[in-house]
Amino acid sequence: MSPEGQRPEISFLVQHVLPILSSQYDYPDPEDYEHVKIHEIPIRIGSSVTKPDVVYYWDGVPVLLIEAKKGGKSELDACTQGLSYIRNFPVHNRAYSKDGRRPRFLATTVAKEINFYVHRYEIEGQDFKDWLEPLATKPSFLELLSEYGLSPGYEPAVLTASDFRRNFLNELMAIYTLDGIITKEVIFRLALQILSYLTDSMNYTSRQPYIWLDKHKDRQSQVRQLFNQYDIANSLSPENAREFRGFVLRSFQGTNLNQYMTEQCVIAFMIDLLNIQPEWKVLDFECGSGGFLAAVIDKGNVTLDNIKGIDIDPLPYVIAKTYLVIYFGLFGKDNIDSIPIYRRNGLFYYGNEWDLVLGNPAGSDQYKKDDIDKVLENLESDLNLDGRTESFSEYNFSIQQAVRSAKVGGKICLILPEGFFSNSQDEFLRKYVAKHCNVLAIVSLPRGVFKVGTEVKQAKKGSRTASMKMSILYAEKVKEVVNQEGIDLADVDLDYPVFLASICGPGSTRGEIKEWLEQRLDIVLKQWKSWQESRSLIDIDEIIIEKIDKIIEKKKQRKERAKSLLAISKKKIELPKYKAPLTTNTRISKALKDLFKKKE
Repeated sequence: MSPEGQRPEISFLVQHVLPILSSQYDYPDPEDYEHVKIHEIPIRIGSSVTKPDVVYYWDGVPVLLIEAKKGGKSELDACTQGLSYIRNFPVHNRAYSKDGRRPRFLATTVAKEINFYVHRYEIEGQDFKDWLEPLATKPSFLELLSEYGLSPGYEPAVLTASDFRRNFLNELMAIYTLDGIITKEVIFRLALQILSYLTDSMNYTSRQPYIWLDKHKDRQSQVRQLFNQYDIANSLSPENAREFRGFVLRSFQGTNLNQYMTEQCVIAFMIDLLNIQPEWKVLDFECGSGGFLAAVIDKGNVTLDNIKGIDIDPLPYVIAKTYLVIYFGLFGKDNIDSIPIYRRNGLFYYGNEWDLVLGNPAGSDQYKKDDIDKVLENLESDLNLDGRTESFSEYNFSIQQAVRSAKVGGKICLILPEGFFSNSQDEFLRKYVAKHCNVLAIVSLPRGVFKVGTEVKQAKKGSRTASMKMSILYAEKVKEVVNQEGIDLADVDLDYPVFLASICGPGSTRGEIKEWLEQRLDIVLKQWKSWQESRSLIDIDEIIIEKIDKIIEKKKQRKERAKSLLAISKKKIELPKYKAPLTTNTRISKALKDLFKKKE
């Protein structure tokens, strides 16, 4: 399209800016009508149709969108407009996007000033937001094509941990998040898509969840492109497994997912309590998303052959299995089928020779009373022998399962509701534990540790919100369970010391839980180790002073690094003045907001 008759910004762009991109950064010439579309691509925004100033193409794929403004206009306005174009790009029309992709990169021009941005996605609560991240340098056209896997001779890239999250997981989440809201189904399909591809990379397009997108051909094309762009098989590693779990954990932080997630710092604390040995056999019969087993493998060096994870819910089952696939670098059906994570009722019999039984037995609303006969082949319905059948309770049966599954001398470490330790109706369960175990430690956790808005299903008492108080029970099994023996403690020696700790929450629990909880758990852990060594506790002031010294030392190191950076470059950067706020519907990265702050 010739510059004549165009609005002034486009004419100036064609005559003065695009030639700079061509000569200095090897972008196609403005006259290259196959690769440069000037004011041609119709984009519907609301009830109107408008056209972006320029879209660069390569092999039918839109790779860069340019939004131009006249000198003196706001670059922030250009970003807002450009982001709207990217969001609404006509990906359903193959004439405008051959493989269903939208441009990932945006360039804004205000007069001859050119700035580049990349379109990113970000989890925020239960929403999946998109935003613009400014690029520090101006990419050449070849560098841009490489980001799409379109450059000549391109080889699929091996993903680092950061790229795995930013460029792969976020993009895959965006494909399956059709309505901009993260649901359990979205998270399930994301994990299942990875698992399906690694199970059979040649035929994953004939199975779920890919075929769930049959009505969204553009998104199916995006899935294929994403897996073709990266070397997923050679990107499998413990680092990327941790990125995957962290990504899922953030996805669960919405208000309506009804998933009961244990904070990573709580899991790490429990593993440190246990002093796990690599040869231990470990069972988590309600393994959820695999957080405890992940930590057992990661910190305890326990091999895959020595663990078993059970969960009846398909979502945590798939997440846990995908995590271990990524962690151990496994692919191919036989390898993946051999991973010891099973979708079953965790209350069935799985042996009684486990060195460690651990987890957070939150129960599940998928436990069916129809399974009660098979459950009672292993567990008892009348522990106190009063002739009355106890109600179907996941906590009752979970405690029985943990005690029965551990071998004599084996360890049990569970997160339980605080009421277990004090409620009169749970006294029979406390006696059951006391009869067969020595309690080593009880650590009371503060309210608010588990995600607000989630629920813990407990059949005999209904739902409990995540604001309930929970405690960690750590015990050693000392006596084998005998059916119908009852819970009389007359011959049980209860005269032994128990380590007790209660962690108080801060005045305000705003921000990340780990920011305040991790320090408190660290203090308890130091006290526990001192207790183990000498049956004495450390003066808590000594621990606090030690932590303050470490903080001061870190601040000194940061100041020294800052001085070094200042010495390298003292150049003053002139920033454009902020003129217009964003609309409330547009999300721009913090870095971009800072870029436009008014100078004092």
